[in-house]
Amino acid sequence: MSESVSGSRSPGLRLPDAVIPLRISSNAFWLGGMALAFLCVVVIVGSPFCGFVDFPQFWSAGQTVGTPDLLDPVRHMDWQSAHGVSPGFFVYPAGSAWLFLPFAATSLTVGFWLHAIVMTGLVAAAGVLGARVYGLDRRVGLVAAFAWAPCMASAITGQNAALGLVLSLVAIEGLRRDNDDLAGFGVGLLLYKPTLALPLIGLLLLRRRWRALLIAIAFGGGWYLAGVAATAGDWSWPRLWLSAMAGYYAPDTAANVVRTISIPGLLQGHGVPSLVTSAVVVAVLALAIPRLLRSPMAEAGAGACLVGLAISPHALNYEGALILPILMWALGATATGIAEPVRTRLVVAAYLVAPEYLVSETVGLSSLVVVTAVAAVIWISGWHRIATPRAGGSATTERGGPDETPSRLTTVALSAPASPPPRPGPVP
Repeated sequence: MSESVSGSRSPGLRLPDAVIPLRISSNAFWLGGMALAFLCVVVIVGSPFCGFVDFPQFWSAGQTVGTPDLLDPVRHMDWQSAHGVSPGFFVYPAGSAWLFLPFAATSLTVGFWLHAIVMTGLVAAAGVLGARVYGLDRRVGLVAAFAWAPCMASAITGQNAALGLVLSLVAIEGLRRDNDDLAGFGVGLLLYKPTLALPLIGLLLLRRRWRALLIAIAFGGGWYLAGVAATAGDWSWPRLWLSAMAGYYAPDTAANVVRTISIPGLLQGHGVPSLVTSAVVVAVLALAIPRLLRSPMAEAGAGACLVGLAISPHALNYEGALILPILMWALGATATGIAEPVRTRLVVAAYLVAPEYLVSETVGLSSLVVVTAVAAVIWISGWHRIATPRAGGSATTERGGPDETPSRLTTVALSAPASPPPRPGPVP
């Protein structure tokens, strides 16, 4: 047995070495992961002292959904001032406000804690679903999700990126299983926040998954109709929303430069000319397209989420939850990934520096912008990666599940001789 996974076990944490996806000891993995998870969860106790951070804006949306006060900036902020809420514009499409109606049925305080419970449950769901997609033990998936600091940011700040993460993984699972209905369902629901859905829509276009794309478009129509109802029958609500958004992103990006995790956000926030920023975005996208075209679907989905964050005009700390799929891909048993020992060093480093986002205002820079940029460069360049089957390969390597591909966890963690790959099974 390899020294990297041998040694004593803590009571109650005894698990087969084969499930440990890194070249570190079992105690370091489980106890370190749980310590990071505890840190990410316990920070929520400070949220009430910060006015529940961003949650009042979503609570206000839930309170005003179905009325003309939702999207009109002046009326919306007048309502907030009258009800003791800090004024702020609801930046999501109008139909998304219905998602926050259940939390608005209570007081702001109770609504925040109910929302936090739901977001915590979604982080757990992301861990379980991500483990299925990327061939991890379910317990490893849960630790990976809760130890990744930005995942719990949705609960801490009253945001909702954990929902976006789960829907992204649903879409990726659909693509992995060659189930366009499931993929379209995930992407379509993800349109509640279009900036999160666009990378996966781009992937559907690149990989010519027309049925999934049509289903997502149909959901887009549903979101439009939900917006009509949310604005009390205003059929032209997208015009008002886009007009308000046009004057929102630039000042908000400048104000949140210490919280940004995207390359354009960092450059624009520091006064880099928009022409230069646009050139960087185009270059990153052009370099990423070949990788998106030829990677197996589970990997391509994770890569799309990562690249989408890297080139987003507006992505803040809490959206770093969307980095989790690429981390799970690096950890997983999908017969692709980054070679050891580089893989362990990179993943451990990412997890250790991620909690810095909690003090990014003091430091002046979020560690997650570095993680996002470095991860995008590594994935696009193929640095130290294991040989990846092309998109035209067999169903086992391209779309097969964890049980249909050789387990990289067992061969790496146990340092055992490689066994012949299993016979291809039916596509799930």
